[in-house]
This record gives sequence, structure tokens and C-alpha cells, in this order.
Amino acid sequence: MFDRMLDILSSLGLPGVFGGVFLEAIGLPFPGSVLVALAGFLAKQGEFHIIIVWLVALLGYMLGSISAFIIGRHIGEPFIEKWGRYIRLTPQRIDKAQELLKKSAPAYVIGGRFLPTIGNVTPYVAGISGISIVKFLIYDMVHAVLWLTIFLGFGAVLGDKWHMILENPWLKWGTIGGGILISIYMFRKLLPIHSEKK
Repeated sequence: MFDRMLDILSSLGLPGVFGGVFLEAIGLPFPGSVLVALAGFLAKQGEFHIIIVWLVALLGYMLGSISAFIIGRHIGEPFIEKWGRYIRLTPQRIDKAQELLKKSAPAYVIGGRFLPTIGNVTPYVAGISGISIVKFLIYDMVHAVLWLTIFLGFGAVLGDKWHMILENPWLKWGTIGGGILISIYMFRKLLPIHSEKK
């Protein structure tokens, strides 16, 4: 699978990186983290310049996030009823996500984006919730910078060992665990601030 993705990415080049990251950011079930790691690997091989890949991926991610946010803000529930099943977005998951968002928007957007399934629906929920687009973009940018830097660096540093690591199930659980730890840290850090304001 990964060798096939590597061949496809090599042939598509930077537009492929942009498109794949856009799909990840808009919430479709696409292996964006793997794509970014492969792009880092190809950059190490000299096929891409890693800074340009990073910028292209960042642009794709932010445009995907903004698109999902705007859909959530302006179409909201009708969109979810019709198309939500394709991005695993159900009314129950939205209610749960909105509870988390109310507790701490930075923790939900920055940390939640690292978590499978929650990350996919984050921009839609943020749009529906009424959070300002400026705040959302700031938090989402922080996440994007962390995410891209980690996985691009991961692919570049590991070089030809990338496929062995990516096929290891511990990577998935490590990513989930890391996202949970980030979320817990952000919740604990920011909840006292909200309490003082009340």
C-alpha cells in the first residue's frame, strides 16, 4: 500500500501533496499523515524541497479547514443530514464535540485535530458552534504547523525505514496517545481561565 502511495505521490508531485492534505483537512477519510510522511521521505531523496512541500501542505490544510468551517457555519445541519455519513459526522457526535468545544476551544481544535474521527469533524463543529473564524484559524494554524512539522520531519529523518514504522500498529496508538495527552494538557491549562471569568 505505502509503496503504491509513494509511486502515486512521485508522479503527482506537489499538486498531489496539496490535494491529499486538502482532503484530510476537509474531513474525508484520507491517510493525510501517511501522505505527509511520504512527502518528507521524497524530499529527503531530492524530489521535493522540504520547505516548499511544507508550505504547499500548509496551504492545502488551511484551505480544507476553512472550507469545512464555512460549510459548518453556513449550511450546518442540512449538510450534516445529507452528507454527514460520508465524513462520519452524526448528530450525536456533533453534540459531544460541542460540549468539548465549550470547555476549551483551543484544546478542542489544536488537540482534537490529532485524534482520529474527532479531528475529521472539528472544523464543521467549530463552524456550527459560532466560534469566530479568526480564533478558529489561529488554533487550526497552530495544529497544522505542529502536524506538518512532525510528520514531514518523521518521513525525512527515517528515510528508507519509513515503511517499517508506518506499518507498525504502535504508531497509530502513539499518535492517539499523543493527541489525548495534548488535549488533557490544554484542558487543564485553560479551564481555570474560563472558571475565573465566570
